Amino acid sequence: MGFQYVERVKSELIIAAKMLDRLNELSGDELNGACKLYSFFLAALEGEINIAYNVLGMKEFDMAAAKVREAADKAELQQYDEAMKLLSDAISQVASTGQWAMQTLKNHSLL
Repeated sequence: MGFQYVERVKSELIIAAKMLDRLNELSGDELNGACKLYSFFLAALEGEINIAYNVLGMKEFDMAAAKVREAADKAELQQYDEAMKLLSDAISQVASTGQWAMQTLKNHSLL
């Protein structure tokens, strides 16, 4: 179950980073609308990460949720480089968390 949460959250964080990268290409009303939707997406992502934290109890998920929350604040201020750094940190935290799950699955010949 831990492996599944790690992979899902990691995938969603990568999508968030790709979306953030595209915000630089927008301006005016298009940018305003995209930022609002991006904010909603990050809030939903934070919720998903919190679910993983509640199920698994691993502090890395709690730390990743905090990074996503901070990235949302930075993106709202159009501080995209800082937001990208925070998302990258969150990806690293979640990915490193998955090592134990992958090793457990390998040890039981399930992966």
